[in-house]
Amino acid sequence: MGYLITIDGIVQGVGFRPFVYNLASDMKLKGYVKNSTKGVIIYLDSNQHEKNLFLEELKKKSPRASFILSIDVLETNDNKKYNCFEIIKSEETEGITMIPSDLSICEDCTRELFDPQNRRYQYPFINCTNCGPRYSIIKSIPYDRQNTTMDSFHMCKDCEKEYNDVKDRRFHAQPNCCLLCGPEVYYGSIKGIDAIKRIANLIDEGEIVAVKGLGGYHIICNATNEEAVKKLRYLKNRFVKPFAIMVSEISTLEKYDFPNKDKITELMNQPQSPIVIFSWKNHPLAKNINPLGDKIGVMVAYTPIHKLLFKFLKTKFIVATSGNLKDEPIVIDEKEACEKLTHYTKHILHHNRPIHNRVDDSVMTILNNSIYPIRRSRGFAPNPIILNNSSNKSIFGAGAGLKSHLGFSKGRYIFISQYIGDLDNVETENFYIETFHKLKELFKIEPTDIVIDLHPDYRSSIFASEYAIKNNLPVHKLQHHKAHMLSCMAENHLEDNTIGVIFDGTGLGEDGNIWGGEIFYKQGEIKRRFHLQYFLQPGGDLSAKNPYKMLLGYLIQIDLNDKLLKKTAAKFKAENELEMLKLMLTKKINSPYTSSIGRLFEAFGSLITGVKQNEFEGHTAIYLENIAKKVLTKPYSYIIQDDKIIISEIFLQIIHDIEIGTSPSYISYRFHFTIADIVASCCNIIFKETGIRDIVLSGGVFQNILLTELVLEKLKEDNFNIFLHRQVPPNDASIPLGQIYHLIINS
Repeated sequence: MGYLITIDGIVQGVGFRPFVYNLASDMKLKGYVKNSTKGVIIYLDSNQHEKNLFLEELKKKSPRASFILSIDVLETNDNKKYNCFEIIKSEETEGITMIPSDLSICEDCTRELFDPQNRRYQYPFINCTNCGPRYSIIKSIPYDRQNTTMDSFHMCKDCEKEYNDVKDRRFHAQPNCCLLCGPEVYYGSIKGIDAIKRIANLIDEGEIVAVKGLGGYHIICNATNEEAVKKLRYLKNRFVKPFAIMVSEISTLEKYDFPNKDKITELMNQPQSPIVIFSWKNHPLAKNINPLGDKIGVMVAYTPIHKLLFKFLKTKFIVATSGNLKDEPIVIDEKEACEKLTHYTKHILHHNRPIHNRVDDSVMTILNNSIYPIRRSRGFAPNPIILNNSSNKSIFGAGAGLKSHLGFSKGRYIFISQYIGDLDNVETENFYIETFHKLKELFKIEPTDIVIDLHPDYRSSIFASEYAIKNNLPVHKLQHHKAHMLSCMAENHLEDNTIGVIFDGTGLGEDGNIWGGEIFYKQGEIKRRFHLQYFLQPGGDLSAKNPYKMLLGYLIQIDLNDKLLKKTAAKFKAENELEMLKLMLTKKINSPYTSSIGRLFEAFGSLITGVKQNEFEGHTAIYLENIAKKVLTKPYSYIIQDDKIIISEIFLQIIHDIEIGTSPSYISYRFHFTIADIVASCCNIIFKETGIRDIVLSGGVFQNILLTELVLEKLKEDNFNIFLHRQVPPNDASIPLGQIYHLIINS
């Protein structure tokens, strides 16, 4: 008697086969294990009791980087007699294999990296089955060396011996290599460790450098050097947007105090090693690391190259920001780096291991003592979102135009791509198309259906529609904010009877207006129950970049008295713009209606802080959040009338608070508190009408942690069940997930 066992999940490239081999051998079992496009397949020549014990141990002791989604067991008979347990050749079968994401260097490899007696001492590409590049180097499945960018590096005898030794930590580690047979780093004519030393010296001297890492290049400088950071800001044309920081080890942070320290350091120390944003008031960094406040994004060095760089650096903190030109994808090869990154520096550390899939650093924060994603990329993509039920459709979700991601479904899995970016330039659009074809090929998915946003001008929708025409596929359209709602429902396995509070900057509504402050509920169909009252948005997208224009537009439309209107305009030296803005609004010239909460936050951010222009999306809204200080207060006045949230009185009261000298921190907190109160009021009305207690929160405005915490607090007081994003960010990264889920639950 025998058992054919299929393990589905993240089980390739994480040391799963040697783990199974050693477990079976220790238990004196016979049979085999192999990779396939269905996952890992195990045959056990055993009785039922032995099989059960084996599976119990397998679940308990599986490798740290693995993730078992399902275990299917089929009782069968294999005519072949097995004398031992063995690992046999991979095969291609019908099905789908999960692709392992890139992992940070493990403790064992770190120890060997700095051990002078080890043959990989100070070798920048040390790795094993527990760490190293995965998704960034995979070209096709099964995950074998010939299907990665390591295929041109032929292992030396020592590496080959490790690779074939089932007892070795590097057994079937596909990127396995050493100084004799693997990739190398170089800076001009300087190679190897000397190149890294030279780059470290340049950083210590105050220079800006570029370093090729795992999923692309970083632009790096000393994070404690005010002049170096200032120079980088000038070169990047990035004067207030916070920079991400890298440290060599978690221990670097031990002597500093900040809230949620244990949870934050635990998250930073995970194999994914994301950037983690947290409030760090008394940091030792340059003051202009974050000119907007005390929230700092920090990650631990996750590749041996970065670890070695710190070995020779005097500083313990470096800026490590994406190596790209403004709004373009991260650079991944030498040619591209020499064309683009020389804008920042002539000092570039390259290496010759090709990157197949470019991946930016992931960004996370802590909310309610749990991980909360802001950008999902390295270490997390393309891990799937798993549904309860399987679908016979293979769906392509095209996503949106900003914070763009795309997605595919197959069976019960939805695969969301790494972060792509804003599709407003050719380079990022090409990256989007490249990612589409690479993921489609990796997962062997042929879409049966395509879902796009209502907005006709999104480059993602245009590409998807053209692909559909060429391949004679049906195209389905879904409103942007409904996709947000459904994405959070998908993560939390909700199908119906749900309220959706969806707050963001923009999305074409079903009535042709711009939505962004919406409260829906789903009982069968999704119904839009409440929305922020419509205001005209003068200049359209121009107001998103210049929030003072949106502010003045609001104030004109609520009939603020002329004296206060002119005084507010004077704050921005915009008195001469008032008549033009009034004309635009009166005649509705390039002034669409909007219900956007994102625009509202930016406008109030501009009013309270005096900042005229958004350097980046949500700039003034983030500034507004950062200056808020918790106080005992009550909400500003608002009215819920039929399906509208009337907010004119909020403007008048805030203007009054400013006039009497109320502190900006108090006004900001009270404004956030008011929006949370509005959410609670609307949800309570919907509950009385429908009996629904389950609520999802989605949309880019819910990246505002203060607002999200206040909303959670208010809703919990009223005994609602609140569900948040935990696998994809609440911003437009979640759109393809919602698009796909819409079609699955409505099929």
